[in-house]
Amino acid sequence: MSRDDKVSFIVDSNGRKTHAVIPMDAYQEILNLQTILKSSFELDEKETYYFSVKGVNASGFPVGKRSTPSFMLNKGSMISPKCANSLRQQVVDIRNVLIENGTMSYDSKLNCYILNESYMTTSPSFAASLVAGNNRSGLDVWTTKDGYSLKDSGYGPHGKEEQF
Repeated sequence: MSRDDKVSFIVDSNGRKTHAVIPMDAYQEILNLQTILKSSFELDEKETYYFSVKGVNASGFPVGKRSTPSFMLNKGSMISPKCANSLRQQVVDIRNVLIENGTMSYDSKLNCYILNESYMTTSPSFAASLVAGNNRSGLDVWTTKDGYSLKDSGYGPHGKEEQF
């Protein structure tokens, strides 16, 4: 390794590293990576995510902290007409309330329920489970039109604490 391949550090009067001096080729690689990352996809605050399963299609967007987002299901989203026996009781209960209060209604032509207004759920997984009629990992199944999942977009336990 030549002297030009090494990383050097500038230290302050307390001995703390404040700056790094890196070889030009490493610097150029960092700039190239930065350009690639910026152009790969830009995350919009209210970017729409989609989920399709068993002939039903739904859309919505995350709201709140990236680490623990709520999820807004868009008006017009389709909800599976059937529920698995294993579906969490809380999801079944909310589903029944949404039917009773008219927030969603059955469409016999499409053989599914339709949301008559947007509905805020407690999490992407709750929304996905409501749509599918069985338990789902919302961070994995909700995707952008370009195929990026919520997890790919930085949501979930390791997400930044930014509000949207």
